[in-house]
Amino acid sequence: METDVHNAKADELFAHSTDYGLPFASLENKYLRLDYLTTTGPRVVGLYVLGGKGNLLAVTPEVHWETPHGEFFLRGGHRLWIAPENPFFTPPEEGVTVTERDGSVVLHSAADASGLEKEIAVRLEANRVHLSHRITWQGSAPLELAPWGITQLRLGGMGILPLPDPVEGFTPNRNLVLWSYSRLNDDRLELYDDMILLHGRAAAQAFKIGARNTHGWIACALGDALFVKRFMVQEGRLTDLGCNAEMYVRDVCLELETLAPLVTLQRGECVTHEETWQVFTGEYPATPEGARRVKQMLSE
Repeated sequence: METDVHNAKADELFAHSTDYGLPFASLENKYLRLDYLTTTGPRVVGLYVLGGKGNLLAVTPEVHWETPHGEFFLRGGHRLWIAPENPFFTPPEEGVTVTERDGSVVLHSAADASGLEKEIAVRLEANRVHLSHRITWQGSAPLELAPWGITQLRLGGMGILPLPDPVEGFTPNRNLVLWSYSRLNDDRLELYDDMILLHGRAAAQAFKIGARNTHGWIACALGDALFVKRFMVQEGRLTDLGCNAEMYVRDVCLELETLAPLVTLQRGECVTHEETWQVFTGEYPATPEGARRVKQMLSE
């Protein structure tokens, strides 16, 4: 078996490690190492690729805010969220159960103060990470929600969100959704007919953009590595004015986000959302020309 679970220490195969400030463990094979927290979550906090330089994910121990249930610490990395966003459903994370299963790891949290029970199952396969997200609703009244996978990547890269291919005709086939704080003249944004590019440069002003993505992937070019999130393009009613893929940048990270359609859950019912990450090493410059090479590669 090429995948092993072990207590996290600096490994000769992956030359760098990160201080997350909390206990963690790792899942790794000969291509990738993935770090996850073992006392809170579910949260993936580290992603290393053989031949790459350091953690591809952002670590944000200093970012936190008040919620109706207490202080929430962002921590960084990858988390499972729900849309539409509501502060009531972002209570502090309180504990996680870690289960190892045949070279994979299941991170499960009991129902939090808002009534959400969350789980992320992770499995490595060569240069891929398969993630299965599950949300179970334990509240008394029915709740409408959409599962939302948020991955915070380190600054310095460039997010690539492909747009639907142009077609002949007179009907619209592309939507661009801007958040209230997003400024169209933000110099981190580049708009093209076939893609949206967002540069991971720190600024006090946040920027976020989303779209209906029919290609089933969203990516980040990090110079010496390419991070790709693949997801299923599903029919159904989408939140955020019809978005199933979004990008966000501010001062500590660049986020790549995917969303499933809205569902209504009764008490005890659950919904799942699947992602597959793929990591390539090589030269992936943060330029429009580099982005088009990525788009061509991922379309083949």
